[in-house]
Amino acid sequence: MNGSPPLVLIALSVLLPLLYPLLATRRGWHGALRGALPLLPVPALLLALLSTAPWTLELPWLLLGSTWMLDELRRSFLLLTALLWGVAGLYAVGYLGAQYLRRFCVFWGLTLSGNLGLVLAADIASFYTFFTLMTFAAYGLIAHVGSGRARFAGRVYLVMALCGEMAMLAGFLLAASTGDSLLLADLNVGIAGSANSALMTALFIVGFGVKAGLPLLHFWLPLAHPVAPTPASAVLSGAMIKAGLLGWLLTLPIGEAGWFAWGQFLMLMGFAGALGAAVFGVRQRDHKTVLAWSSISQMGLLTVLAGATLAVPGQVSALLPVIGVFALHHGLAKGCLFLAVGLVIPTHRLLRWVVWLLLALPGLSLLGLPLTSGQFAKGVMKDALLGQPDLPLYGLLPLLLQATTLATLALLVRYGWLLGRQLEGGNIPATRWLGWALAVLCSAVVFWYLPTVTSVMSARS
Repeated sequence: MNGSPPLVLIALSVLLPLLYPLLATRRGWHGALRGALPLLPVPALLLALLSTAPWTLELPWLLLGSTWMLDELRRSFLLLTALLWGVAGLYAVGYLGAQYLRRFCVFWGLTLSGNLGLVLAADIASFYTFFTLMTFAAYGLIAHVGSGRARFAGRVYLVMALCGEMAMLAGFLLAASTGDSLLLADLNVGIAGSANSALMTALFIVGFGVKAGLPLLHFWLPLAHPVAPTPASAVLSGAMIKAGLLGWLLTLPIGEAGWFAWGQFLMLMGFAGALGAAVFGVRQRDHKTVLAWSSISQMGLLTVLAGATLAVPGQVSALLPVIGVFALHHGLAKGCLFLAVGLVIPTHRLLRWVVWLLLALPGLSLLGLPLTSGQFAKGVMKDALLGQPDLPLYGLLPLLLQATTLATLALLVRYGWLLGRQLEGGNIPATRWLGWALAVLCSAVVFWYLPTVTSVMSARS
């Protein structure tokens, strides 16, 4: 263990949500079961904040010999995952009733454990195990209410997830058979030197593309978000969808020469998703469905960045921190927008204006308006892309990036109009307000003080 935080903190980050479903077996513990939801990601959040230097932990007794680690890239995803699951869990305390409470909490804990574990996993066996746990446990969150629409969305999700898991597993088996190491850090060299390099690259793009909402692999997203409970929709779109992006960054031969065509393909698919999702999203009549298409659109921009790292290997060290910052910005902002769906408009005039202002902030951030996290995140993204003349589509990049901003605007206007029609006066539990308010605070204020953001800001200055 190289300079890592206490072992108990690392263990609790994954084990606390994994063992949490045991509370569901206790009769009469409904209050404790619901109240513990926001506490589950706390060890992971502390781990991300207290890890001032990269560390590696060897676990030779686990699976095929596991390795866990936290570097700068993983730290970005761990911060996002812990923050968003924490505020969504607090929101869920005031959202959930007694009906299906145990079932929800069981799947919530298992999904969270998988989401956190895959971020820390540095070997093939651990990463695939946690990714699979997250994938299949999430079915219980999507189909939670048990309606016909929810069961149909769950079946579509399962079919797509199984296809993705099979592609991932095939890619990992091929990579393990051709390399001398089971570490994810060694995959890029092994893939680049393999006779099956093109096949493995395609398998990983497809396998993780299902989770990332890649065009033609995105069908489950617009079906799942409208039927899932609101706190589940927030983490599905804000955190879990980023697991596909992280999978690409950890498995594709990033940093190796000769992958320009594959990088160009990812960039083309990214822009197709960013622009095409707006065409479908603005026609929807449900606000959560509009947000689902918005997630596909924003993930298109992250796909463009992933393709850029693959196409221009010499700029990986400059592009990876940008991806981490943009993913953090988008995940927090999108979580705010989803959590707003379950709010009400206060009757007091001043409070009403305050709520509407806070409701608008995450949307303005996604547009990149001044003084928002989006201004910084989109600024570093544009600087990173436009500063690389060797990139595919370089001459069209300014036009394409402007078009994606218009696509985001169209989707947010549609969402705002639908949300305004849905919000009514009334009372809701205070924890629901608090969970949403903390999400807005993290997106608007805390974002600037997170380690990932401060390191990128210092690098630019």
